Amino acid sequence: MKALVATRLTQGARRSDGTDCIDGELVWMVDACEYSRRQVDGPCVCGRAFSGLHSDGYTTTAMVRELAGFTEHDFESALRSCFAEKGWCPCCLTMSVEEHAAKMLRLAAQWSVNAIVERRLDVVQLRRVVLIAGGK
Repeated sequence: MKALVATRLTQGARRSDGTDCIDGELVWMVDACEYSRRQVDGPCVCGRAFSGLHSDGYTTTAMVRELAGFTEHDFESALRSCFAEKGWCPCCLTMSVEEHAAKMLRLAAQWSVNAIVERRLDVVQLRRVVLIAGGK
């Protein structure tokens, strides 16, 4: 199954790029705040970044990877664990863990493996497809 993971590749293409995620960790998207909606490249990153499930860091670029044996249930479990670790109440989120997992997996499914995407508020768009040594 395809999933989006943090990557440092293509960082710097935008002046507002940045990352403090672990390369290769699963990512999800926090809802963009009103400030970020008014100024997507401003100081608040929530409208242009993905959040790392493990590091709780952010990255403005994510890569589509094929994760052998990975399932939607696995992503839901990882996301649920991430939220539990942060102490987030599931009713405080705008969509359920299952809905968010499905959304993230649908996003990943629409691009080829090794595609690098960026987020601009509610739009996730292709930045570049990279060739990885060894064909992976």
